[in-house]
Formats: sequence, structure tokens, C-alpha cells
Amino acid sequence: MATATAKQQVPGSVSKPKILRIGIIQGGRIVEERLVRKRENITIGQSAKNMFVVPSEALPRNWLLFQVSGNQYVAHFSEGMDARIAVGNEIISLAQLKQTGKIQKKGASFELPLDDRSRGKITLADMTILFQFVTPPIPQPRPQLPASVRGSVTSDLDWFFTIIASVSFLVHLSLVIYLRSVDWPRKPDIEAVPDRFVQMVKKPEEKKPEEKKVEKVEEKKEEKKEEKKKVEVAEKKVEKKELTPEEAAKRAEDKARADAERRARLAEQVKSTGLLKLLGANTGEGGSIADVLGKGDVDRDQEKAFQGVGGVGVATGNDQLRGIKSGGSGSGRVAAVGGLRGGGSIAGGGTGEAAAEKKVSGSVKSEAPAVDGELDPAMVAKEVRSRLGAIKACYERALKRNPTLSGKVVIHWTITQAGTVSGVDVEQDTLGDAEVASCMKALVARWRFPAPAGGSVDVSFPFVFQSSQ
Repeated sequence: MATATAKQQVPGSVSKPKILRIGIIQGGRIVEERLVRKRENITIGQSAKNMFVVPSEALPRNWLLFQVSGNQYVAHFSEGMDARIAVGNEIISLAQLKQTGKIQKKGASFELPLDDRSRGKITLADMTILFQFVTPPIPQPRPQLPASVRGSVTSDLDWFFTIIASVSFLVHLSLVIYLRSVDWPRKPDIEAVPDRFVQMVKKPEEKKPEEKKVEKVEEKKEEKKEEKKKVEVAEKKVEKKELTPEEAAKRAEDKARADAERRARLAEQVKSTGLLKLLGANTGEGGSIADVLGKGDVDRDQEKAFQGVGGVGVATGNDQLRGIKSGGSGSGRVAAVGGLRGGGSIAGGGTGEAAAEKKVSGSVKSEAPAVDGELDPAMVAKEVRSRLGAIKACYERALKRNPTLSGKVVIHWTITQAGTVSGVDVEQDTLGDAEVASCMKALVARWRFPAPAGGSVDVSFPFVFQSSQ
């Protein structure tokens, strides 16, 4: 005691503030212990943004356990927590503090101010949190190796490689300096070359033999023209000779016969070509058209079916088309087209109108997502925007039932280390349609994302739906 009193009376001595020591026990073993040297808010929960990340279903995603208020901490307890805390010289449970009114409830938590002598134990499900205020230990100096073991820069060099690289550098540098210092001969200017050298280099012009060839070709053409003129003159002379009446009649008869044969050949070719061959076919009992349309055969070869089509036949009273029965013995009259027009109309007849399917369209917009983890939010937004077509399909199916449906749906999911999706849930739903939410959850559960580097990532993504009608 005397020593402690003496230490307190030493002038200039300043007592260091105590720091908070926290340990977490889960499943009967210590999972984390930490000294909080800096006074700041301490959070615990399942989210990666908390100071203490504990994968426990009993904890919310983010819970403020100790809050800094001035120079002291304020502990926050939820309804499901149980605690034993040392207040002054006695240890009191959380239930006793609630009964005595020493603890105050603000919002959803109970608040209890703590001092530097406070310590305690907080239990929640299978998790236990131990805390106490301790004097900060002296920071340990950074370990250093002895000078004999540390080594130096020169000891790590590969001297053989260093010598070779240095010699190569000096050789190349010397070569570059030499090449830059040499006075290389330059190409002389054309004006500086003497005329005698120009005359020696210049080649004499040679006569082109092509002119002779052109002259020969032109001469041949003129000879051919003269020969043609001679032949034409001879033919004209032969034509000018007078023919006898018998020769003229025979020539006219031969010409008429040739013209008739030529017209007959053209008529045969036109008649047996394409649709003209089919339209001009004989439609009698044994005709090709009757054979094609008979018996309802649809598996016959087209080339065989139209084989032998040709000729034109005139229908008589005894001719019949297959499938059309002849008239009976009753009486009747032949109606013309004008006689079919009557003043009345057939009552009760109507085709009706087919009901068209109702067309709906809507738009889906995505807002900035909230990403909790080491994954770029822009990358997550890009992946989601590429799949908005399927989300829009879920919404448009619901629009057929309710054309005025609109609102906002916030979907939360977790991206695992493998890039798959787990824990899909609806955080907010102002759309109010269970089928749309279920369809969206099923789609998101099948999505894949780039594998995050720092463990699993939590994503909260808002979708805004609006009808285009």
C-alpha cells in the first residue's frame, strides 16, 4: 500500500485509462479474444461489417453491444440476453437490475452505463461474452534478427550474372557511341552530279516494234472489209436475176410450210409447260387431273401424278367429275349471278369475333445495391442487370391479373465463396404480390457471381416495378 501511495504521489505521473477486453465463447470453446485499445462503438452479429463476426442464428445481423458515451461505455442488452455484471462491489444479474430499475430501456434494448471497474458475463443461446476493463499492456517491440543472420544487399546478389550483365551493357554502349561518331557517306543531290555522268547513266530510247504490228492488223482489217463488199455485191447480182413463175411459187410454198411447222412446234411447247399443261389437261374419267384428285391420295410422287397431262377436252352431259353426283329427276332452274342477289338476309348467322389476348407491358429498374463484403458493387449490379429480363417476365405475368400493379421489392441474398447464391429472402415488398416475390426468389437462387476473395458477401438489391399502361 505504501508503495502504491508513493507511486500516486510522484509528480508528473499520469495514470493510463483502462481498455476493454472482450472474449467470446461459443460451443464450449473460445472463438475470439481481443483488446480494444481505441474507444469506439463495439458491434457483434452475422454481418461482416461488425467488429465481432459470430455465425449464430440467435444474433441479429448487426447489434450494438457497447456504445461510447463521453468517457465511458454503455452496454446494450436485448430481450433474449441474460447477464451477470459486477456493479461496485456486488455482482447482480440482469433480471435483478430490471427489477430494481437500475437499468433503463430505450427503444428495443436495455442500457446500462459502465465504469472502469465493471466486468461481467453475457449469455445468449450457446454463446457467452466475457468483458472487463484492464490496464493496457506495454506494446511489444518488433522482433529483429541478429546482425550476423540478417545479411545485406550484396550478399544476396548473383555475382556471376551481375558481371555478365555489366560487360554486355558496356559493350553495347561502346557500340552505340561508335556508330553515332562515324561520318557516314551521304547520297549526293541530283543537282550536284556532273552532266557527263547523267549522260552515261541515261539509256537511249528504243523504237517500239508495236507500231508495225498495229499497221499490219489494220491492213488485214481493210482486206477483210474489201472481201465482204465483194461477196455482198455478188449476192445482190444473183438476187437481181429474174425468177420463173414456177420457181417463185415453189419458193413461196416452201416458206409457208416452214412457217406452219415452226408455229406448231411453239404451240406444243407452250401447251405442255408449267400451269398451262395442268389447266389444259383432259378431266375425263381416265384423265390425269381426275387421277390426281381421286381417292384423296396425298403420298403419291408429284412427277408420276402429273405424268401424261395434256390435251383439252370439252365436258358433255354424260361427263362426270369424280366425287360430284349427277342431278336427280327433280325440277329446278338455272340461276344466274344476278339472281342470287336477294333483298333479305339469313337470320341468326354470325361469325363472332375472337377475343384478343390482353397485352401488358411493364418496366423493371434497379437501384444501387448494398454489398457487405469484398466484392465490387458495380460488378454485382452488372450481373443483375443482365438478368432483368427474367425478373420482368415474373412481373408481366402478374400484370395480366392486376394491370395497376407497381411497387418496390428488395431481395437479400448471400454470395458464397464459390460464387453460388444462398439465403435468398425478401427484405422489403411494397408490390404486395406473393407470386412475383416467389418467382424472383426462385430466379435469384439459380444465379452465379464471380467468387469473392474475402469470404461470403451479403447483397441487398432493390427492384422497382412500374406498369407501362
